[in-house]
Amino acid sequence: MSQNQSSTTGNYHRAKQWEIAFFSLNNSATNLYLFAFGFLTYYATGIAGFTTLVVGNLLGAARLFDGFIDPTIGVIMDRFNTRWGKFRPLMIASNIGLVLSFLLLFSTHRFEGALQTVIFLIALIFHKVVYSFQQTVTKAAQPALTNDPSQRPLFSIYDTVFSSIGVFALGQVVVSNFLSPRHGGEFNQAFYTEFLGGVMILSAILTTLAVIGIRRKDRTEYFGLGEDTVETKSLKDYWSVIKGNKPLQVLAISGGLMKFNAQLIGDQAFIVILFGIILGNYGLSGQISLLQIIPNLLVVILFTRLATKKDLKSSYTAGVLVALASAATMLAILFFSEDPTQIFVNGGLPSILFIIGFIGLKVGNSYPTSVVLTMSADITDYETARSGRFVSGLIGTIFSLTDSIASSLAPIVIGFIVAGVGFTESYPDASEKLTSALLTGGMIMIGLPMVLYLIVLVLIRIYPLDRAAMDQIQSDIATKKSKSN
Repeated sequence: MSQNQSSTTGNYHRAKQWEIAFFSLNNSATNLYLFAFGFLTYYATGIAGFTTLVVGNLLGAARLFDGFIDPTIGVIMDRFNTRWGKFRPLMIASNIGLVLSFLLLFSTHRFEGALQTVIFLIALIFHKVVYSFQQTVTKAAQPALTNDPSQRPLFSIYDTVFSSIGVFALGQVVVSNFLSPRHGGEFNQAFYTEFLGGVMILSAILTTLAVIGIRRKDRTEYFGLGEDTVETKSLKDYWSVIKGNKPLQVLAISGGLMKFNAQLIGDQAFIVILFGIILGNYGLSGQISLLQIIPNLLVVILFTRLATKKDLKSSYTAGVLVALASAATMLAILFFSEDPTQIFVNGGLPSILFIIGFIGLKVGNSYPTSVVLTMSADITDYETARSGRFVSGLIGTIFSLTDSIASSLAPIVIGFIVAGVGFTESYPDASEKLTSALLTGGMIMIGLPMVLYLIVLVLIRIYPLDRAAMDQIQSDIATKKSKSN
């Protein structure tokens, strides 16, 4: 049977190709807000009037609250079910919430004093909550969408096309080459009005398509053991899941570290410092983003083939190795360059290697960040086979928690680095002259991910869910279902 057909054969229930493609757009819908969130620090300091350190502290405070609320989101999702399904109502409601959170978050310049700070913090917290809901659905619904190991890696292909390329790469092209020049190279109020309006409309469209994609599989029979799934009632039950699930523990930590790196190298402060100041041409960020489209596709297709022929663990490791080697290449070029602003003026081998390094860094980091969504579905199935529980919401929330921590920590770390090199009141813009302090700050932002890549490589070696393990898990689940029928 072709992959364009749906089937329930043997141990597997499969999805149609278009269902996988459409549902992957839910992650793109949330990633649009993640991309836009990277511009928040410039709004907060340049328009709202906060200092860099105050912004960092407010982000940290919001993150602290999110750490308490995320497990509750998982519990709500696992217990939630309606005549319209478990996932679809939450997808729609959380996307509406994201719109409201951004309308409030990017309007705090209208307030003054303590009230401004309070509203900014409330808006941050609200954004984190609704973002976690929609993001968690992406992870929680995948076990229901398909459990076929030959299909699950396909999610990464679609997610790469729609998110890594469509959102982050093309998004940077639009900002750096169209929106920013359109507004005089400044992130002013007119820029934010146009930019955020586009983000909200497009995200709503993508969420609608994702709802259509999951519609057929949003039914109890595809949740764990169906009607015979072990009910999870108490906090003790949920704690037993976290405590007894080694794959969850390992991948949550490594996935969080990869997300931190992705957010750091995608943050506009990093992009501005690297391209606008160190290399002397902010527009290069958009041009190189265009160049990464084809390599990104080739890499994800190659790694997905590796995942289908071997396992997801192997393809995850390959992505991390590519990112590590690429970051090392970029750092070496900057370290040995007498004047980094002349690298692309003079051209030659250093400029070519730097382009290859930056593309490799983005592509290598994006694949593990994307495929962790699919690996979380494997972890949900592992828990079902282990305990009989279907707790995709809780498991998805654990990943959303580490994801959210990482996403919030990245701008905080950048804020401290920027403040450390002399910019305590505002973030440097592309017109700043290169100094040794700014060069050091930029190199730290490249070197830090390298350290974290090494930690991830150590962690992923002890991740136990290879192909043989997953085949056994699906066989165990199928056996339990057949005994109950």
